[in-house]
Amino acid sequence: MMQALDKDLRSALEKTVKAARTVAEAAAHAAVDQLGVGHDKPEAFLSDAEKALRNRLRTHGKQLGDARDSKSTNPTYGKQEVQHLVQEVAYQHWHRMLFARFLADNNLLMYDGVAVTIEECDELAPDEGAKSGWELAGKLAARMLPQVFKPGSPVFELTFAPEHQSELERLLKDLHDAVFKASDSLGWVYQFWQADNKERINKSEVKIGADELPAVTQLFTEPYMVAFLLHNSLGAWWATRHPGKPCPVNLDYFRTLEDGTPAAGKFEGWPNSLADFKLLDPCCGSGHFLVAAFLMLVPMRMTAEGLSAKEAINRVLAENIHGLELDQRCVEIAVFAVALEAWRYPDASDKPLGVREIPAPNIACCGLKVAAKAQDWEALVPDEASNAEYVRQELRHLHASFAQAPLLGSLLDPSRSLKNDLATSSYETLTALLRKALATERHASMLNEDDDRWELALSAQGLLEAARLLDVRYHLVITNVPYKNLNELCKELRDFCTRSYPDVKGDLANVFLERCIELTKPSCSVQVVMPQNWLFLTSYKRQRANLLQKHTWNLLARLGPGAFETISGEVVKAILLTLARSTPPADSNFSSLDTSLESNASLKAVELKNQALRLHSQRKQMSHPDHRVVLDKLAEHKLLLNYAESFVGLQNGDTPRYLFSFWEMNDGCRISSSWAFFQMPCEDVCLYQGRHGLLRWENGEGSLHESHQARIQGSDAWNKEGVLVRLTKPCPSAIYSGDLYDQSSAAIIPKDTSHLPAIFLFCQSTDFFEELEKIDQKRNVTNATFVKVPFDLDFWSREAAEKYPMGLPKPYSDDPTQWIFHGHPQPATDSLQVAVARLVGYTWPAESDDDMEFSDEARRWVARSKVLAPHADKDGIVCIPPVGREASASDRLLNLLADAYGADWSNDVLAQLLTAADHAGKSLETWLRDKFFTQHCALFGNRPFVWHIWDGLSDGFAALVNYHKLDYKALEALIYTYLGDWISRQKRDADNGVDGAQEKLAAAETLKKRLELILVGEAPYDIFVRWKPIEQQPTGWNPDLNDGVRLNIRPFLSVPDVGKKGAGVLRDKPKSLHWEKDRGSDVPSAPWYELGLQYGGKVGDRINDHHLSLADKRKAREKAK
Repeated sequence: MMQALDKDLRSALEKTVKAARTVAEAAAHAAVDQLGVGHDKPEAFLSDAEKALRNRLRTHGKQLGDARDSKSTNPTYGKQEVQHLVQEVAYQHWHRMLFARFLADNNLLMYDGVAVTIEECDELAPDEGAKSGWELAGKLAARMLPQVFKPGSPVFELTFAPEHQSELERLLKDLHDAVFKASDSLGWVYQFWQADNKERINKSEVKIGADELPAVTQLFTEPYMVAFLLHNSLGAWWATRHPGKPCPVNLDYFRTLEDGTPAAGKFEGWPNSLADFKLLDPCCGSGHFLVAAFLMLVPMRMTAEGLSAKEAINRVLAENIHGLELDQRCVEIAVFAVALEAWRYPDASDKPLGVREIPAPNIACCGLKVAAKAQDWEALVPDEASNAEYVRQELRHLHASFAQAPLLGSLLDPSRSLKNDLATSSYETLTALLRKALATERHASMLNEDDDRWELALSAQGLLEAARLLDVRYHLVITNVPYKNLNELCKELRDFCTRSYPDVKGDLANVFLERCIELTKPSCSVQVVMPQNWLFLTSYKRQRANLLQKHTWNLLARLGPGAFETISGEVVKAILLTLARSTPPADSNFSSLDTSLESNASLKAVELKNQALRLHSQRKQMSHPDHRVVLDKLAEHKLLLNYAESFVGLQNGDTPRYLFSFWEMNDGCRISSSWAFFQMPCEDVCLYQGRHGLLRWENGEGSLHESHQARIQGSDAWNKEGVLVRLTKPCPSAIYSGDLYDQSSAAIIPKDTSHLPAIFLFCQSTDFFEELEKIDQKRNVTNATFVKVPFDLDFWSREAAEKYPMGLPKPYSDDPTQWIFHGHPQPATDSLQVAVARLVGYTWPAESDDDMEFSDEARRWVARSKVLAPHADKDGIVCIPPVGREASASDRLLNLLADAYGADWSNDVLAQLLTAADHAGKSLETWLRDKFFTQHCALFGNRPFVWHIWDGLSDGFAALVNYHKLDYKALEALIYTYLGDWISRQKRDADNGVDGAQEKLAAAETLKKRLELILVGEAPYDIFVRWKPIEQQPTGWNPDLNDGVRLNIRPFLSVPDVGKKGAGVLRDKPKSLHWEKDRGSDVPSAPWYELGLQYGGKVGDRINDHHLSLADKRKAREKAK
């Protein structure tokens, strides 16, 4: 049995395919451009043959979706896009070479009935008129695979430039031979081809339409998933129809109940003979399910019916397996994959059967673009044809049915519009007609591009085959459905899903689940790989109820995160579901497996084989909250919703504009009415946390309240006490005191305030998380889910009474990033940072807000903090070296610490503080110079309020500046008083020959020039605030502190560096601080709505890295007066 690719080979294949796409598309673009396919008219230097090829390529490109200048009346003329054509040419050329290597390495590349290698093709190439062995190999592969590489297609008449062709050949040659023998290589090929495109589309945040769907929904199904589902369908069928007779296929994943019956059901609706069995994969991708089913069905039919391998292969291809796929390229890979298995299937002597004529696999593209008009299709029918008008009518119906094929794919139901439900006679008549049209295509040298019958017939023939497959109903519909949130889809696709499947509210995957059921015969089976979220999310309540009441569930395997080797983390948590299209009996049970705790695909595969099955009542699932499908036993208690309500927090719609940290705005005074404390999500379980946010609230009457992008929610919880729980697992929580709070959290408010301690303890317990996980395995939980877990009020009330006999503790924090911090260095979690902040004159909100609720201990520390007020610098500028009459910063800091600690102060305490600050054995001064600012930025979220300005020398000028006091006059004082004094001293020292004075003088004078640039504020050393019109923009260094540190610090980081790269005149550059465009889009009324166009973006882009001249700002101010 062939093995799957190991990680190293898969990685090598991925790199090769990605590189090949880049090279092939460059080659294709050059070849297409050389013929002037996109130009408005053919170039004069083209030969007649080249002009003919140009015209055929234009026709082909138009069929693929490339738009042509609508003003042109003659199709030979007019500019035409070439994007789709270039992609098609690149894909086809590379994959013809790739498929040739697959055939050659499996001894299946045939030349005059003899298998040849690529090397032998090199020798034969000159005799066959080919430029290289690879070209000949490609041509041989195309002859063998007419369903993959369409005869007559103009794509292969293009020739790649030698440098491109040789690079593609090198890439292919360098791949290890084992790649072409592995069972799953072809499946990975297209996923890797689309990988970069998929990433680009996802990052662009465009709504997903026909052009984007194939890439963003491409996800190769892991081999163990395919095996598990097929072993528990085809394998289970064998066990019920041939009891006691060994299955000719190894069924590693086949699971049975204790009585020996298959866990996935008995498949009563299936035929007793596989000759009558039909399987469909409606989203077949590169054919993984089809190939695996083929490799099971062939030996089964050989054993059950006494067929030879050749006979079984032919019958399985003709009768059993069927596939549909939106993307024609995937169809080609799937057809090749099935054909490859048919050719290398072993005969009785265990030798490959070899290349021979086989039935064309029943795999069709249901996403072909209908570029022509219905009348063009009708013109394919000659007047003398039998029943000509009837056939034209059927072609019209086919055309109408597939008008949205590239968007809807197998969601289409042509039987709704095709007359007589595509009766057999209609299908056969149309098929014969289209084959005739293809066979009688005029010679390729025809210059009249209007004669595109070949393209029309080819498209119609493909869609006719798709219509036939969509019209049939199957015994087993099995697939890995496409995953995409409906809100991310384009309006046309989203509207279709809403209209056609009103019970589905969340994901395209669930739409496809419903479609799979429609494609299934009554009492027959559906098996899907799909995301798990719909099992428990409230938005799927109606669909869950419908599926539980109308269809029989058989087997559910919950895989959880890490199920796909190529997807890391929590992106997709998958399930494997088997159900039957039959009404479940009252006592219907289904089996389940749960591998979600296993970290990777290989461990999950082992668990699927060995884990004990659990049995669940299907009817009982209906009794769970919102009919959630729960695989674990829930505690037998009332739900928390009987005792509390849950409210989600406020969504501001523009975080950089409205949400800040309190230390950016507060400096020793009460927060103004423009701002409101805003509790942020917890990082871990604790009493008090998340109290660092400030919201630009403006008493609820400002721009936030008027914004259509904001959601003012959570007001039912404001001014009440409760528990704030983060919506992201593991859902840490803290006490909630009634402030505004973020949408990433939910406030759980007790209906009876006396229950708060019990509810708080429960929410902080592992019991809460475990019960939550039973009913919702999604990483992000909805606020409604929190109160749908069982809650034992008596037990948790006793626990709370024991732990908190006096009630929950009053607010207290030693964390300086919390607004309830008392402000004293001694008990603080970072004493040195607090001491420096106090030295430059900063104080915390708790020190000035008499209405803020605190514990008694916190109030005592606040009182002690006020004693330290004399140490605060009056202008907020503290120089690290002694300057003027002021002592050095380290001496002043030591004095403050000594007063703060009192009798507890000693050199040992200082040593402990420096050790805690990662500066053991060194001095306080060197910590201030080298470590303080970097640690300050890290502690305060890279929004520093103490700025370390320096000249780039380790012993030069440096000052710690309180951002809140750094107005125009303060910056002048820094430049001309403090720095000026330092410069004067260095001049004197230089005149006196003091070592190093000249260097310090030069560095200081450079710093002075940089600071003067900031003081003046001419572009590019200006401040730009994207939500303010030009007349309100700061002129010179006159920052509005309400705009936040991020915008106001820009000039200090933008001037030429004096030391660290990108840090300007600051000691370090705060991490994650940038002025690139912010997420989201501004409304048309925004002052800089069209600025994105200036930077290569779109209107509404939230651009920050923009500059305005002083002249323009002053002119605007004058005009606004």
